[in-house]
Amino acid sequence: MTQAILEADQIPTQNLAIIPILAPAPIAVYQKRAERLAKLAIDSPMVDYLTLLEQLVNMQVSLAKNADFGAMPSFVSGQEMPFSIEHCGDNQYWQVLLLELISGLLPVVSEQIAEVLQTLGQLDQAILADYGNALRRGEFSRVPAQYSLFIWAAMSVYWSHWAAKPIPELTHQVTDHKQLCPVCGSHPVVSMIKDKPRTGLRYLHCSLCETEWHMVRAACTVCDKDDKIYLWAEQEKQASVRIESCDHCHGYTKMLFTDIDPSLEAAVDDLATMYFDQNMVEQGFTATTVNPFVLAHEQ
Repeated sequence: MTQAILEADQIPTQNLAIIPILAPAPIAVYQKRAERLAKLAIDSPMVDYLTLLEQLVNMQVSLAKNADFGAMPSFVSGQEMPFSIEHCGDNQYWQVLLLELISGLLPVVSEQIAEVLQTLGQLDQAILADYGNALRRGEFSRVPAQYSLFIWAAMSVYWSHWAAKPIPELTHQVTDHKQLCPVCGSHPVVSMIKDKPRTGLRYLHCSLCETEWHMVRAACTVCDKDDKIYLWAEQEKQASVRIESCDHCHGYTKMLFTDIDPSLEAAVDDLATMYFDQNMVEQGFTATTVNPFVLAHEQ
């Protein structure tokens, strides 16, 4: 059973003279993710799924290193969320990466997964575009569940490749819209509490393009209220995985303290601690995040 361990006035605040947006390094992100999946798969009751995810993420590594990404998507300089679905919804080049991802996975996955991938690879481009746009809007129920994981993975490789390009053009005012990624407009996976450039900085990690953006602590990541905010953990105050809840909007966000445990990885360790989520839902809270490995409900 989790318990509240800190109230808002006890949570450290931050000096905002820091880098507001951290551009992703896709190869490094995917390599760490694959390594973390391999480690957690050992003796895990989810070994089959974690092994599939490791195979998938290793293909993302390969694509990030070697794929042809075509022409850079156009964007308006300084526009809020320039790569969001509202501004880049017609871009379908990620479908090329999806076909390469499928081709690379077919020799290594189970027969059941191979059948899913073969069917996915034969879908009409217009259908795939519709599925991709639905996922980016958070309309997960519009996409057959067996396809979502692979479509999202291909889109992630594509958008993470280009995400760094518009960041220098984004102004401080543009990045004030904190609850969504300032680059692609997607939900975060988790909050990451960093040890660099100094201990205790919080960055939200994008579920799609892997960008990270700064958010002050002791404020809700959705409604921005700075009172009635609580931190929860299983037992200890120095736990490396905690949950921040808000009594105003009844949302919650998981926090991974990489300053305590540098091995933590956003998507993997969020997945590995889903039992925290069940406990929060039972108490009437709703997740404000999206995990690329569990695209199961609407946002």
